[in-house]
Amino acid sequence: MRKTTRRLVGLALVGTLGLGGCAAPLRASTREARAAEAQWAEHAEGQEQASPEQEQAERDAFARRAMEALRASGETRPIHYEADGFLLRLGDKDASTVFLANFFDEYLSGPPEQRDAVFARLARVRELPDMPETLAEARPNLLPVVRSRTFFEQLPLVMKSEPGKPAPIAWKPLGGFLGVGLAFDGPDTLRYLGPVELARWGLSFEQALGIAMENLRPRSTEPLEQLAPGTCKAPWGDSYAASRLLLDEVVRRCAVKGTPVVLVPHRDLLLITGSEDEDGLNRVATQALPAMMAPRAVDGRAMRLTPQGWVPFMPERLNNAWPDFRKLELFTRARDYDEQTQQLEKLYEEKGVDLFVAAFTPYEDERGRSLSYAVWLKGVDAVLPRAEVIFFMDPALGPEAPPVGIARWEDVSRAAGQLLAPVEGLYPERYRVKGFPTAEQLARWQNTDPGDLFNEDGP
Repeated sequence: MRKTTRRLVGLALVGTLGLGGCAAPLRASTREARAAEAQWAEHAEGQEQASPEQEQAERDAFARRAMEALRASGETRPIHYEADGFLLRLGDKDASTVFLANFFDEYLSGPPEQRDAVFARLARVRELPDMPETLAEARPNLLPVVRSRTFFEQLPLVMKSEPGKPAPIAWKPLGGFLGVGLAFDGPDTLRYLGPVELARWGLSFEQALGIAMENLRPRSTEPLEQLAPGTCKAPWGDSYAASRLLLDEVVRRCAVKGTPVVLVPHRDLLLITGSEDEDGLNRVATQALPAMMAPRAVDGRAMRLTPQGWVPFMPERLNNAWPDFRKLELFTRARDYDEQTQQLEKLYEEKGVDLFVAAFTPYEDERGRSLSYAVWLKGVDAVLPRAEVIFFMDPALGPEAPPVGIARWEDVSRAAGQLLAPVEGLYPERYRVKGFPTAEQLARWQNTDPGDLFNEDGP
């Protein structure tokens, strides 16, 4: 997430969308393809960019301090650092896993005088609560956890789960881009539950979720904090604020204008307003933007409550809140794809597969119009993200050649959809390229006006 955060800090996406002189010398290898693709990436104005080597050195140094903190706290098991997943494994058999990313983000974002506290919290993770053998013992401590869908979907990649092995965490999708899982809540830390624990207690996922929600209800009786009439904020800072969107009575405690709309940009931040409340939508979006930049962020996209459950929500294009909601959407999608890109690159490298994982890049022009794009390189075996615009590049034309075509995704799908094969099991979605569009197909996209790339009616 850190690369994305640096690139989009402040969500100020800047630059000029030039059509010539941007291509670098290209060959059919992932390393050179990435270098060429980087020519198109726009960065936040005035933001310093660390090299990948510098970033990795910082992460490695943090991991070493984390291991020292664990040893100082009494940890005696072998500690194995996996740089690719940025995690520690404690023990050799039935090892505990300590994910370092959130602690690292807290370390970087907090003041220097609080950095020792980060390692103190990290050291307590080794004391994960013991999992009870019986349901009667476990029942009082079961709670629901709402996280980004990316968190759940990419966990098998991070943990390098073997094919056919049960998922490390039991969960189900929520509202399209979120997920709900289960946790055993301990005194200092929580422990996510997987199919193994549920089978031990003889529970289905839905049965366990029902118990967890009933446990959350008595912890959720306080009044909501009113930010303005019809706009509210959950008062709880117990890591389960986002989970309260599962409780209908909590959401409806806020008397909104229209139907309830929620944002959960952070696990400790649940924002509620109404679909017809322009001021309220502005207010929650303003609060969500900085929360998405903080450690342990969840998702910046909004959901609306319907009789069928939660569904994605975006204000109308002419609504004053639309630009901030659009920035939240673009930032979240870029973050999710960035995390996926890193994991897939490591996976393909370990397997010896020369497959280019194309980047999802957000862009904003001088008029404040925004889009996302990906680069499709001729002669490069690649998996593309579902971006709004595709740039077609032909390396054979030389380093100064402009794109041989520019088109919106929908147009590409209609005209050359047979060249895009969905990759099963990936979220966010990706497509394996199967060749390159023909000259006839590219001809219709060669003289695209950059201004026509922006969809004024919304994302």
